[in-house]
Amino acid sequence: MKKIFISLLFLIILTACVSTRYSYYPVSSYGIKKVSISARLANAEDENSHIDYIWVYDERSKITNHHKVRILSQTIKIVDNKNKEYILKNNPDDDGNIFLYKQGVVITDDFKAYIGKVQLDDGTIIDIPPLSFKKNVYVESYNPVTDTINAGARTKRLFSGTVEDYKKQKK
Repeated sequence: MKKIFISLLFLIILTACVSTRYSYYPVSSYGIKKVSISARLANAEDENSHIDYIWVYDERSKITNHHKVRILSQTIKIVDNKNKEYILKNNPDDDGNIFLYKQGVVITDDFKAYIGKVQLDDGTIIDIPPLSFKKNVYVESYNPVTDTINAGARTKRLFSGTVEDYKKQKK
C-alpha cells in the first residue's frame, strides 16, 4: 500500500508542466480602444523564433461573430532594433494580417511598425501611430492530474510581461 501511495505521489509531482509562450506587443498604449495589435512568432514556444505575422484585430469580434479589419496602406514599414528598414507589401484581403516571413523579413528581436490606416467592417477608419514592439512572455504551470481532480483550481499563471522583466525576476 505504501508503494502505491508513493508512486501516486511521484506521478502527481512529476506530471506538473510549465508552459512558456512568446509574442510581441506594443510598448505603450496606442490610444485606440477598437483594435488590438500583436505579433505572433512562427514557434510561440521558442524565444528565438522569428516573427511570422503582425495581427490587427477588431476588439468587437467574438467566436461566433468575426469582424474584419482591412489595412488601407499599400506598404507597411518595419524597422528592426538595428535600424534596418523593411518595406512590406500589403494584401488588403489578409484580414488585418501583415505577413513578414512570407515576404522574406526575418525579425527575432524588438522592432517598430508603421502600419498606417486600417478600416473596420463598420466603415470606421483608424490611423495607427508608429508602434514599438517588445517581446513578451507568458508562463503558466499546470498539472493534468491535479487539474482533473480539482477542476476549480486549474492552471496557475506564473508570469506575464516583457522578456526583460522576466529575466530580471529570475535572477
